[in-house]
Amino acid sequence: MTMHKTRRKKRRKLNRRGKIAVGILLSLVVTLSYLQFNSGEEMKPEPAAVTTSKEKPLPTPADTSDLYLTFDDGPSEVADRLLDVLDDFNMKATFFMLGPTIEERPEMVERMKEEGFGLALHGMTHEPEAIYSSPDAPLQEMMDNQRILNEQTGIHSTLIRLPYGSIPYLTVEMRGNLAQKGFRIWDWDIDSRDWELEDERYVRHTIERIDHMVNAGEKPVVLLHDRPEVVKHLPDLLRYIKEKGYKTGVLTEDMNPVTFHCEGRCHPYVSTHG
Repeated sequence: MTMHKTRRKKRRKLNRRGKIAVGILLSLVVTLSYLQFNSGEEMKPEPAAVTTSKEKPLPTPADTSDLYLTFDDGPSEVADRLLDVLDDFNMKATFFMLGPTIEERPEMVERMKEEGFGLALHGMTHEPEAIYSSPDAPLQEMMDNQRILNEQTGIHSTLIRLPYGSIPYLTVEMRGNLAQKGFRIWDWDIDSRDWELEDERYVRHTIERIDHMVNAGEKPVVLLHDRPEVVKHLPDLLRYIKEKGYKTGVLTEDMNPVTFHCEGRCHPYVSTHG
């Protein structure tokens, strides 16, 4: 009797130990399976980034210029010196040039192009009785001017400035003809009066007007001329611009041009001679 009891106790102990062992084994299996499953998930490679062969164009840098210097009537015999002065002060400008002077001094125009200056059109004759002689006359002069500049530099400019400005002789019909061919009329909002003052007085006048406009948050377009008397005093103007920290830029095809509006003031040119 005692022997049977002892055997039953041993069997019960073995059963309990077996159950514990089985439980431990099952726990290990479950744990290993869980670890293997998670490990497999973590080792999965990240999906490849979606790419396209059509890249988005880079955004156009914002224009940081404070003002625009423009020179009419060139390139003159002092154009080389004018470019030297601009380079000395690390400043840019746009040149509204006549077709015949482009043909006369192509090396100057090429230098302007290579140094990043703006190249624009000023017509052929600079004579009001010629350029305003008919509704098609301004268009024809600018097309001839455009062709000459393109032949000399490879640049197809649509930026134009009419001699003496677009008021009052550029009529509504003339403006329409130019617009149909894609020309963009540029006037100015600061007249340096260098054509009238011809000495350091034009510098003082221009400085006063520049400060007034820049302080008002505007970007002035300054009318100057490619002439010896202007170049002589130009360093004084550029020195002041540099000291103030103003940045100069060039006019471009994508800018909204400063243009005088007719508002009832435009009329055909009538010669006062004869």
